[in-house]
Amino acid sequence: MNRTTIRPLTKTRFGAGLQCHKRLYLESYSPKLADPLDAAQKALFETGTALGRLAQERFPGGHLISDPPFQHAQAVAATQRTLGDGSVQAVYEGAFTFDDVRIRVDILSRADGGSFDLVEVKSSTSVKAEHVPDVAIQLYVLQGCGIRVRDVFLMHIDNNYVYEGGPYDLGLLFRLESTTREAREFVRSGVREALAEMRGVLRRHDAPEVEIGRQCTSPYRCAFHGYCRQGGPEHHIEQIPWARAPLLESLSRAGIRDIRDIPAGFQGLSVVQQRVRDSVVTGQPWRNPEIGRVLRRAAQPLHFLDFETFNPALPLYPGTRPYQVIPFEWSLHVRDSAGNLRHHLFVHDGNGDPREPFSASLLEHMGPEGSIVVYSGYERRILTQLASELPQFSDRLSPLCDRMLDLLQVLREFYYHPQFHGNYSMKSVLPVLASDLGYDDLEIQDGTQASAAFAKMILDETPHWQRQRLREALHAYCGRDTEAMVRVFDALG
Repeated sequence: MNRTTIRPLTKTRFGAGLQCHKRLYLESYSPKLADPLDAAQKALFETGTALGRLAQERFPGGHLISDPPFQHAQAVAATQRTLGDGSVQAVYEGAFTFDDVRIRVDILSRADGGSFDLVEVKSSTSVKAEHVPDVAIQLYVLQGCGIRVRDVFLMHIDNNYVYEGGPYDLGLLFRLESTTREAREFVRSGVREALAEMRGVLRRHDAPEVEIGRQCTSPYRCAFHGYCRQGGPEHHIEQIPWARAPLLESLSRAGIRDIRDIPAGFQGLSVVQQRVRDSVVTGQPWRNPEIGRVLRRAAQPLHFLDFETFNPALPLYPGTRPYQVIPFEWSLHVRDSAGNLRHHLFVHDGNGDPREPFSASLLEHMGPEGSIVVYSGYERRILTQLASELPQFSDRLSPLCDRMLDLLQVLREFYYHPQFHGNYSMKSVLPVLASDLGYDDLEIQDGTQASAAFAKMILDETPHWQRQRLREALHAYCGRDTEAMVRVFDALG
């Protein structure tokens, strides 16, 4: 039996329905089942809000429709009144309804002859394929409401813009790209059919069954990622490292959902993937005996090094660009040949550009000899970037890269444990190799949270007590990262 009334579609739900019909259904009727927002998602929303406000300044003389989403009818009425006032050059967050689809338009700017330009603001640095349906559904509704749309624009960040200090040059910070042709084509070819399918889904009394697949993370990670995996196999085939779509589709066609059910010699598995399959099937870790020799080649004293960085969409320091990666914290555990372990740590105080004090303090504590143990190539990339940006440190920063030993690369090449579940991140490796050490006791538990914490710590409006608490939390997290590397190194040696 179908529902007699269904949830109205919105721009967001339309995008969800294009990605996965189950996601559409759950977002419409069971939003509380969604995964909690993580630090990255919260930061993305905050960035979008800040960029949206700046984007409105790019189209001056406008009026903001401030009614919240749950007062859509009032917002629509306010929008109509504003459109009737010819002195208003742009409408911000205008509300419209057509064919039972509700939208809010970022910017509707007056153009020639009573027409308007539709401007959708994105925090990305380019136009992406998934943006086209986003503007197309808005174009469909606007046309249905009798609004003549001259052009459809995506306005995104131009990461070639170099900030010179003071107010942002909005003409350089934002880039307008026309997507009129693509949006009109999508409206002609796909909107009505897609809406009909989605309404069929929303008339159901239960969510449709959809197999886990690429749509779970493309083009966006689904908010119900965790929910859909409840009760699934412990070693789902999506945990196969570096598995491309053809392999996963081949396994699905064969009715295989669990790695343990993959037959020996299954075609399409790489050497590493076959190794993972064998380890999971036997329940035993795979270890190349050469791993001990590789680690013993590391020169004393051992320097275990980790960086924390942030990449603000709106550049904060003169000479930097949008989304430029800025290091603000390092942690260093140093162990000498006698086994003595010392810890050094730096967190920028928040005043001015962190890069120079970060580099100077690191060089002060980094010994002239000994291997530098890192986890991934990230620290090498940051040091290379700093050597280019800060020529006064270049001759001392660059040689550090030659001393690096990438513990992540060693793990991928020489070791696998079934409880890694296909993930070599430190958060997956540490509970297996050093179960008494973890991150659950920390306020900050991953790099994204660390970035968000620093961004908050340096805000003028953040009170002193909160800055101190955030600083202490950053100390604890970054120090735990290098302590974890020490423990993993010892467990593998």
